Formats: sequence, structure tokens, C-alpha cells
Amino acid sequence: MLFPYEGWAHPVPVTYWTLKTYWWNRSRCKIVEVSGTKRRSTKGKMADKGSGAMVISGKFKNTPSPDFRMTLTTNISNEDFQLGYCVTGTLERGDKKKGDLQLAQFAMVKRRGY
Repeated sequence: MLFPYEGWAHPVPVTYWTLKTYWWNRSRCKIVEVSGTKRRSTKGKMADKGSGAMVISGKFKNTPSPDFRMTLTTNISNEDFQLGYCVTGTLERGDKKKGDLQLAQFAMVKRRGY
């Protein structure tokens, strides 16, 4: 689930992403963004940063903020764990050509059973 960041300039309805790794390439994944009734898909690149952190980056076509970088970590606070989350992170959106990636949403992944 993605939660909007209050400083993000664009309105963000309830949005979620699904990520699916390819069996033939573990460093690439398919990303489907569902925002209201709209669906967009793209391919992303995954990179392990060590210490329980990973970065997923890519680009959506035909959008004003095409580039994204999602940073996820398993090093979560006790409060987040009590709320049922096992992975937390941030999503930055913008245009890399302009050097304009901004924090857009907080990313949360819930444990099974929550």
C-alpha cells in the first residue's frame, strides 16, 4: 500500500503497486500501478543495497513525472511492526533528466494475517 506524502504537489488517490519478479531475471520486475480505475505497467530494475534494503527504479511512459525510485527496508520500528508491517520505505517520483525526484509516497507492506 502506498500512502501519500503531504508535500507532494499532485493529488494522489488510493494507490497500490504489485511487483512480480521474472523467473529468468531476478534483478528485473514487472510493476503494475493501480490508482483508482487507472492501471499502468512498466518494467523496473531491482538492486540489493545490503542490510535489508533494496531499491526499485524505473520509468512510466506518458506521465508528467515518469521516473520513480522506491527504497524498501526490513529495518522497521517497533510501532510499524505492531501495526502489522514487515517492510517499509519511500517512493520518489519526478523527472531524472531535470534532476527532480521528490518524495511522493510512503510504502508499506503488511505481514500475512493483518
